[in-house]
Amino acid sequence: MTWKTLGAVPPDRLTEARLELHWAAQLLSAPGVSLLPAENDFSHTNLQWDFQLGVLSGRPVGSNSLRAGLVFEGLELAVLDGERERSSMRLAGHTLQQGLSWLGRELAGEGTDLVLPAHDMPSHRVGEAGVFSDADGPARTELGAWFANAFRLIREAVADEASASPVRCWPHHFDVASLITLDEGADAEEARSVGVGFSPGDGSYDQPYFYVTPWPYPETANLPPLAKGAEWHRSGWTGAVLTAERLLSVQPAEQEQTAREALGRAVAASRELLGT
Repeated sequence: MTWKTLGAVPPDRLTEARLELHWAAQLLSAPGVSLLPAENDFSHTNLQWDFQLGVLSGRPVGSNSLRAGLVFEGLELAVLDGERERSSMRLAGHTLQQGLSWLGRELAGEGTDLVLPAHDMPSHRVGEAGVFSDADGPARTELGAWFANAFRLIREAVADEASASPVRCWPHHFDVASLITLDEGADAEEARSVGVGFSPGDGSYDQPYFYVTPWPYPETANLPPLAKGAEWHRSGWTGAVLTAERLLSVQPAEQEQTAREALGRAVAASRELLGT
């Protein structure tokens, strides 16, 4: 699990690929939504990164514990059996519904109807019965590098936190995150916590970025200093942010250490703000 050098495709050229991958990722959550017991925290829908296969994958389902996987570079939907690919389908030229139908058959046999997660999604032709594109392969590969790095780095950042949740990708916002709960046993809305995460881009920043968010949000007047490249986001939500633009401004050999230090200092700063 080595750091993948970033910047082969500039962050301002990742938007279209990110939107298609976000919609494709809904397919990975469909088996959990359809075939697993619903969890209050929606963890039955979450996804993880398979470092051995280099794919984003869903939860195991059925007696054979098969998983749905997504190969970013080729925009390929796969059924995974342990650490091998059992079958696959190129999504290019196909609709979301066609992918869903294929996945249901491959996972659980003919007549298996899977349903997608029910949440708001960004507007895109794929969500309006349009077909996936075969374009933007390099951009998808670049996003795959961001996701692999994010899973690895966030896992490392919370490794010593006994209360940290598993590092997972959540299909709603397509973000990767772990939550450090600071008040054990308290109501989830009232408990102090620190979120450590990564977004491939959203309404706040149209580019990938790492973030650390203290909860409850602190006053923004006197926020503590952060590590090189990171800055405080203050509009709508409060958190430390390291954007792709800033991370890519350092030398390639310094990317990993810059990101690691930014997350480490941001977690410490959040704890300071929350009084722990």
